[in-house]
Amino acid sequence: MLNIEKISLNRGNKEILKNITLTIDTNEKIGLVGVNGAGKSTLLKIVVGREEPDLGAVSFKGGISYLAQETHRGLDVENYPELTIGEYLIIEKNIEVEEWEIKKLLNHLKMEDKDCDSRLGELSGGQKIKVEIIKILLEGSDLLVLDEPTNFLDIPSAEWLMRYLISYPKSVLVVSHDLRLMNKGLSKIWYLNEQTHDVEVYKGNYEQFLKVKALRDEFLVKQLESEEKKAQKVFELAQGLSGRKSIKEKKRAARKFEEAKVMKEEVNELKMKLTRSKRMKIGIPTPIPSSVNVLEVKNISKAYIQSIPVLRNISFNVQRGDRLAIIGKNGVGKTTLLKILAGKQEAISGSYEWGYGTDVGYYAQENEELDLNLTVWQNVERLDWGNMDKRKFLGGFLISGDMVDQKVCTLSGGEKTRLALAKLFAG
Repeated sequence: MLNIEKISLNRGNKEILKNITLTIDTNEKIGLVGVNGAGKSTLLKIVVGREEPDLGAVSFKGGISYLAQETHRGLDVENYPELTIGEYLIIEKNIEVEEWEIKKLLNHLKMEDKDCDSRLGELSGGQKIKVEIIKILLEGSDLLVLDEPTNFLDIPSAEWLMRYLISYPKSVLVVSHDLRLMNKGLSKIWYLNEQTHDVEVYKGNYEQFLKVKALRDEFLVKQLESEEKKAQKVFELAQGLSGRKSIKEKKRAARKFEEAKVMKEEVNELKMKLTRSKRMKIGIPTPIPSSVNVLEVKNISKAYIQSIPVLRNISFNVQRGDRLAIIGKNGVGKTTLLKILAGKQEAISGSYEWGYGTDVGYYAQENEELDLNLTVWQNVERLDWGNMDKRKFLGGFLISGDMVDQKVCTLSGGEKTRLALAKLFAG
């Protein structure tokens, strides 16, 4: 159904994809895995025609529906705030569906308080993403290409969606950190190796992939040790022959040197396959201790359209050393509360007070603090770095070399996250 034929892609001096050939057959469920920045999102964009490879081609028979990793940026539903959910899906998107089917999906995605008559402009960011997901599911395309579909979903919604994808009657290609949620339904794993820039195909589900890859790596280690010994023996033989006076022996030595060279190249290729991904080594500056009372919140309330309450009389306090997590369904106001405390929005009533000496850092859900049109370096150069070595600090977040000159919009989702964290801790 889908053929990927020898595609390659470079960005500047950075190799992203190299000579990748893959196929997707009818009704296959495939999980694409690999470290952040390996090129997973780029590969998906090439599959759906959003990006062109430098070499190679993609051919497909049928219809494709695509959910981008950064769906929250420029959501289609944002263009129709006055339309209801039903009007958007049935009239604007021309999907043949009954209202009860839409309501059923809304319930599955924990939007029980919404129906076909709910206006798009009244929805939270997470709820709008759910409507976008519903649109994609209702399109019934031959291939669903989903890039981190659970990123902005609450836990029950994420679990339901991954179960739904298992039973989807056509093909699915998905990137997700929650592949265990659809583990039993996967037929293949595509592993994008960031060292070789190629995709290794493993038959079976995610758990089977982890086991097979571990065994494969163990075998490669033994093979590498064996090949290194063989290459060294050939090299030593060539050295011995080269010291002899006979022309015949010298020619033989030259052949052996060439053989040793080839064997060492093969050894280097094995080493490349076994090279472990780099890990972040973060040295977070130690902040000056604040007062014991870090934050006091009193009766904060917030409402949006038509005075519908999002937060109502929220009160709590935070002591130095506390670790708190805010949980809840999409749309209940978690992000709104954080934005109020970070000074990004105003409450309609109530107050909050940060304790003396409290230095507040804010990490936005959607990397709002990053300017996508500037380079990595331009995003961080004006921060108050103190005595820190800028390059070394960024290197701890795996941001180094030519990457600092890239525009932020060209970074992967994971790379943007690391940059946003580096900016947070450096500032």
